[in-house]
Amino acid sequence: MTAPRKNNREFHLIEKLFAPHADAKTAGHLRDDAASYTPTPGHDLVISTDMLVSGVHFPAHAAADVVAARLVGSNISDLAAKSAKPVGCLLNLAIGAPWDEAFLTDFAAHLGTLLAAYEMPLWGGDTVQSQQASVSLSVYGELPSGTMITRAGAQIGDDVYVTGVIGDGFLGLQHALAGTRGDSLAAYHAPRPPLLFGQKLRGLAHSCLDISDGLAADLDHLCTASLKAMRVTLADIPLSPEGQAYADGAETLADLLSGGDDYQLAFTAAPDDSAQLAELAAATNVRLSKIGTVQPPVEGDYRAEFVDRSGQIITLHRRGYQHF
Repeated sequence: MTAPRKNNREFHLIEKLFAPHADAKTAGHLRDDAASYTPTPGHDLVISTDMLVSGVHFPAHAAADVVAARLVGSNISDLAAKSAKPVGCLLNLAIGAPWDEAFLTDFAAHLGTLLAAYEMPLWGGDTVQSQQASVSLSVYGELPSGTMITRAGAQIGDDVYVTGVIGDGFLGLQHALAGTRGDSLAAYHAPRPPLLFGQKLRGLAHSCLDISDGLAADLDHLCTASLKAMRVTLADIPLSPEGQAYADGAETLADLLSGGDDYQLAFTAAPDDSAQLAELAAATNVRLSKIGTVQPPVEGDYRAEFVDRSGQIITLHRRGYQHF
């Protein structure tokens, strides 16, 4: 968020709307063209970024608080999956219709509230004009050196877990598009990844990621990275009451498993650690569900296999959201 020449509109927006949320020591109140951060001794820096495009990742008419909450939630989710503590972020804004100054003022206020809640000050970024509005956040986190949880560590015999409920992000989007109300709308408008629980998974989870593209696709990502397979029992996948009412058949259940936007965690851990994981979930007020096991792949098929209660394999023709 480089400060341009005095008196132009970009400087005005930065000074008025975003500088109050900046870290004075690291970012110099956004009056310089770079930030400087020294990691805590003995810690690694974890870096991630996500871009949200109007009309793709949120409805074009979405309110400023929704855009801010989805932006921060989707990025904090990445840090939660790596077991990192947030320390700072960079914001990039492509300002297009209908994002006028009133929208940006509201956006900045809600963004500041969220950044303060996560103790993640603004370090800088950039602003540009664009025909299509979009916004991205690059987040920086820390953790003790060598403790980052990756996608590649799943072990045969591991239990497969998810936090929260699955599918409410998809259902909430349907409400947002239709202008209707429902309990799932909050899950889409303001995702709340289990950050503290994710930080406590160090030394317990063998592999982990956040559920953003859809549970089926993201479990496939874990399998591919770990060169393993999974067997998941459909009945053990946690659904909200609204999700249970919606999933009245194979196709509608597939919607919930492939719709994405859940921003919960999927991870694998040893069966011997199940009691400790349950205690951590209770201590951090997180719903935790064991949904399957990690298995050896068959003929190099690194995928999650979904079965019903009788063990019958259920084919999912849609696995998750695809950008291209």
